[in-house]
Amino acid sequence: MTELSKNLQHIRAARGLRQQDVADGLGISRATYANYEAGQRSPNHVMLMKLAALFQVHVDDLLGFRPDESHLKPAEISLLERFRRLPASKQEFFSRLVDFELQENLNTDSKKPSFSKK
Repeated sequence: MTELSKNLQHIRAARGLRQQDVADGLGISRATYANYEAGQRSPNHVMLMKLAALFQVHVDDLLGFRPDESHLKPAEISLLERFRRLPASKQEFFSRLVDFELQENLNTDSKKPSFSKK
């Protein structure tokens, strides 16, 4: 069984979908999708993009590619994982919120009195 087939099974089950539901969403037969999950067939790049869109994940998530996050703290990894599960519109909202907060910090810090001698 390939990493892709394991991920397809896991993601589908996590979303409470049947193989037929996924196949219908992709416009393919259940047998074809079942072969993807069994690792007997591999989807082409177009089908990978359709699968990713249907499951609302990145193609990298389907293929099992993980960026090296070993330098991140556990709290940062948790935040990143939760962020990735949000729909794109919510990700954009939180990105703007973070940008706003960072700008506010910069503005606040620049208004603090300086105690250095000139």
